[in-house]
Amino acid sequence: MRTRNILFFLYPWRLWRDRLAGVYRYAKKAGWQVGVAEYGRNFESVPAALNFWRPDGLIVEGGYTELADFRQADFTGYPVVYCDANVSRMRRPYSGVVHDSSVTATLAAKELLSLGLENYAFVGNLQPREWSERRRKVFAKAVETAGRHIDVFRTGSVEAFDEFRERLAPWLSGLPRPCGLLVANDTTADVVLRVLRGLRIKVPEEIAVVGIDNDPLICENTVPTLTSVAPDFERSGYLAAEMLDARMKNGNIKDEIRTFAAMHVIHRGSTRMLKRKDDAIKKALEFIREKAKEGISPKDVVKQVGGSRRQVEYRFREFVGRSIGEELLAVRIETAKNLLSDPNVQIGAVAAHCGYSDDSLLRKAFKSVTGMSLSEYREKLSK
Repeated sequence: MRTRNILFFLYPWRLWRDRLAGVYRYAKKAGWQVGVAEYGRNFESVPAALNFWRPDGLIVEGGYTELADFRQADFTGYPVVYCDANVSRMRRPYSGVVHDSSVTATLAAKELLSLGLENYAFVGNLQPREWSERRRKVFAKAVETAGRHIDVFRTGSVEAFDEFRERLAPWLSGLPRPCGLLVANDTTADVVLRVLRGLRIKVPEEIAVVGIDNDPLICENTVPTLTSVAPDFERSGYLAAEMLDARMKNGNIKDEIRTFAAMHVIHRGSTRMLKRKDDAIKKALEFIREKAKEGISPKDVVKQVGGSRRQVEYRFREFVGRSIGEELLAVRIETAKNLLSDPNVQIGAVAAHCGYSDDSLLRKAFKSVTGMSLSEYREKLSK
């Protein structure tokens, strides 16, 4: 059987790298060659890209369909699968993989509602998008079902960035506090956190913020760091490649939509609610989150805070609700879960990335916390 030549059309942003990893994982099994056509960089038009690559099939990224001068007719004659395209805009029949925003928004709602606040809010994507609206509706329903109040920031249809920020500032200032705020994606959440900082509104003490996409480049560099829901983009790429393979083999053209969901919430500083103000303990929490994978111990954390072991442990438990050792364990288990969600990471390599010198120590700790072995947890994620 000859080698298939597959072309992945994408718009350049972080999530496509995870999605492309999923495409590559399936391509390795199927014996494909995969080309990448990045909008705005390595091709001037769809016909030019197709003429250059001469592919057997296409996977087209949703960001491309939203932001490029997109015409579905450009792909006529090719087996094609779309990722996160706006289904209502697509000519039928249509094959695609779609993010289940209901699951994602529900996870975000559970995260914010667990803080026990009375007031909640939602900020949509800078430019209105169908997926952003779905997230708003599910989040609002969850908040209202819990008997809580919600405010919604409405984005304009052709809104400029400066206009967005100018309208956002007074709206954020007027929110009842404390408040739990869900933002449609990490990129917009970064803007929200910058505006909150300019307004001198404390995060998370006054407004706790959750984003969506778990883009580390953004989440690890906001002030404070951003808690975010982590969708399984790698799986979406694998599903798209699997669907494309079926299309190329049987030639049937019919509506087929498969979904992928978020996996879990990555906890960071923007939702870390302390019982009372203690800047030293807050810094210690960030130190734990950043250094837990390097094998630090409670002794290292005590040294970071300053004072006796007994005194620091008391302050830590008083303000965080658990001991330093329990916090280190929680961060390491969360790191392990995140690594296990990536099928390209070998299970035997997980322990070293979580701060464990001995693989058996991680396996024992993971089993005690989750009730599952590492392999059982990975198998659960793949279903």
